[in-house]
Amino acid sequence: MVLEPSRCIRVSGHQAKLLVLSLVACLATLVNGYPSSLAPTIQPVQDLTVEIDPATFQKSTIYSSYPQDCGDGTKNCRSSEWVGTWFMPDGSLMIAFNQATGPTSPALGRTFTPEHLLNLFKLSDGRIWTHVYPAPPGYWHWDKGYDYYGLSGNCPPSPTLPTTQKCSLIVYLRSTDAGQTWTPWRTESFQAIGMSAYSPQPTIALPNGTLIRRVNGDDMINVRSIPHTAILQVLRPVKGKYPNVWPALALRQVVLKDRLSCKYQVSRIRRLKDGRYIALGQAWKYANGGTSGPCAGNDRATNLLLVAASAEAVEKGQWKRGMPDIQSSVLVPNEWDAAALTNGDFLALFRTQVSPAPSSKQIRKQAILRAASASECPDKTASGCWVMDQSTLGNPGNLPHSGHPDLLATLEGVIIQFATTGNSYTNDNGATWIPLTGSMPSNYYPRSIQDPVTGDIFLFGHVGGDDPYGGKSAETGGNYSGINQTITMQKFRLKNR
Repeated sequence: MVLEPSRCIRVSGHQAKLLVLSLVACLATLVNGYPSSLAPTIQPVQDLTVEIDPATFQKSTIYSSYPQDCGDGTKNCRSSEWVGTWFMPDGSLMIAFNQATGPTSPALGRTFTPEHLLNLFKLSDGRIWTHVYPAPPGYWHWDKGYDYYGLSGNCPPSPTLPTTQKCSLIVYLRSTDAGQTWTPWRTESFQAIGMSAYSPQPTIALPNGTLIRRVNGDDMINVRSIPHTAILQVLRPVKGKYPNVWPALALRQVVLKDRLSCKYQVSRIRRLKDGRYIALGQAWKYANGGTSGPCAGNDRATNLLLVAASAEAVEKGQWKRGMPDIQSSVLVPNEWDAAALTNGDFLALFRTQVSPAPSSKQIRKQAILRAASASECPDKTASGCWVMDQSTLGNPGNLPHSGHPDLLATLEGVIIQFATTGNSYTNDNGATWIPLTGSMPSNYYPRSIQDPVTGDIFLFGHVGGDDPYGGKSAETGGNYSGINQTITMQKFRLKNR
């Protein structure tokens, strides 16, 4: 559903009004945050040390969903999470996130995935999902607190969204005043087993205003008509207006047509200075080799980088494999991010673990991905690819484990990594990391972006973590009490120390 502009959501704690810039016309060329002439030029400047300018620092809650009655009788259950952010071609700043506002517990009317549909989901070891607790042999218990399938009916009134919305939504907010106020832009209802199927973290806008979003078909194995892999969908504006709904998932863009891979996941899409786009995620081979059958488990997954040669190629779904497979014996695959360097290489930061063993400790690792010639690319028709320099693989800053890595290549020439464990920056392409003085640790699953005109840095996240909606189910000792998940923003500028 497309929303008309409504009453602004005032940001609390705003410390200073920003100047209204006369450069709005220039912002019309923005592409995912950066016009090509202003894209960050990252140089290792070891004599440059930076800190947050305290006069510009703000931290505020910019969105709270309507509070629901919790299963334990309290009245502050909320679920808003997985924030994505980008700039539109007109320069407006966008965020989008998942929201659940339906009943929190069975006693309040919550329903769950029918058992026969849940049984369609399987782990790589063959175990079948079930709500039965404890799970019988051959089954794996799926906690009902994480089951969002039944959250598709009408929702209670909300102070910031129309009262006719559905219980599971992607909510889009727009700011035209540098994050001072936010207005609802559109919402999209969805139904899926889990809430991350439609996570907007990778969502971007192309120069012509076309939106690209990732849908994780693997979270919807119960829907037989779609590919159960990463799907990139395209929403094109018509005479400046967007259709109310995205195209049907059956009219899909599969990320990459690689007959040797079973499925993909994508969690970041970024634009390069030269106009190309990269998508970061993971890929899984077939469990038994070949080109068909069940997908292999995490021990057979690889880190994945895709490249599209242009915005037009992104719209057409013309992605190429942009990085050779990295074996799990070298780097256990998981979520990761990358920042472009001036020489065409990438600094990559990985959420990984010590070894492929299921109980292995999770850690951070980084590496340089070297720009490679076509002869080194897994797809010889790609516009280029990157190969991990294993000699650079390590953890120089002793960065602790956190959620999805988030790297920001800044206009000032340093690269910042944001995390719930604290923020730091590098001025030498990752050889060393320096604490970012004046900052606060991010909230969960951080997403950052920098305004290329003002230099303002925005950092978004959600309070809490991978939380069940309404709390853990009664089967595992919970009471559906839940957590007050809200969307937060930090905003600041950098200055030399």
